[in-house]
Amino acid sequence: MNARFCFVFFCAMSWLSGVAQTSASTEQLDTLEAQLKSYDQLADTSVMVVGTLHFSASVLTKDNQDALQALVTRLADYKPTKVVLEWEPRQQAMVDEQYAAYLNGAFSISQRHNEVYQLGFRLAKHVGLKRLHLFDDQTPFDGTLNGFTFDVLSDYAKAHDKGFYDRHEAQLIETFEHNEALLTGLNLYQQIALRNSSRAQHINAQRIHLYENRIGIQDSWLGPDWLGRWYRRNVRMSSNVLALAEPGDRILIIVGDNHKWTLDYLFEQIPEFTVDSSWQWLKE
Repeated sequence: MNARFCFVFFCAMSWLSGVAQTSASTEQLDTLEAQLKSYDQLADTSVMVVGTLHFSASVLTKDNQDALQALVTRLADYKPTKVVLEWEPRQQAMVDEQYAAYLNGAFSISQRHNEVYQLGFRLAKHVGLKRLHLFDDQTPFDGTLNGFTFDVLSDYAKAHDKGFYDRHEAQLIETFEHNEALLTGLNLYQQIALRNSSRAQHINAQRIHLYENRIGIQDSWLGPDWLGRWYRRNVRMSSNVLALAEPGDRILIIVGDNHKWTLDYLFEQIPEFTVDSSWQWLKE
């Protein structure tokens, strides 16, 4: 009986000792984690990515122009030192010329519906900037993507991945149509604000990983390589912003909203940048 008691007591004490050691080890790891050095002290630039739909001629109606003016006024409160737009830097000379003429009243945007003009030009003028900046990169479709079109992707998927690539197609379509109907019922300001929400951006990220990257696995890799090209393009875009940033800048980026989640993530990994939430900014 005494031997059995001693055995049970020994087991219990061993277990308690293990718990104590685990607890001490956890505390020690927490302490060590706090001692790890980071690059956070390099942060000297603020950036806010404003995701937008690509404007059509309907943006020129009075209601949309009123909503757009409210949006410009709200974004101006951010006090951006640079406004960056989704055109390639090779177009910089043309934009410089047009924007200079716009400031002098010699270039009209009244019939130009592109968001570069309707949002970018207006905002930059409103806050007194002398120049706009461009950061897009039309990354080539090379390697396995030579000759890529979405028709080529669709035909390949139907021939090789039927039942796998389109497994969630019905839900994809239903979800997209539901969300678009919700957005369409809003005025332009509200629509752009909602597109910048964390939930909307999470949905964008989910969708882009729900379809294309299921095509050509262990064969042509056509879908995953298309997705890789998407990331590559956005990495180049973030690098273009890094190259033009100066300490103390408040950089406001206007870009198609499908880019926002990717760019927010990339900017969060660049030590010099502090990412401000466009969603929090626009809904307040």
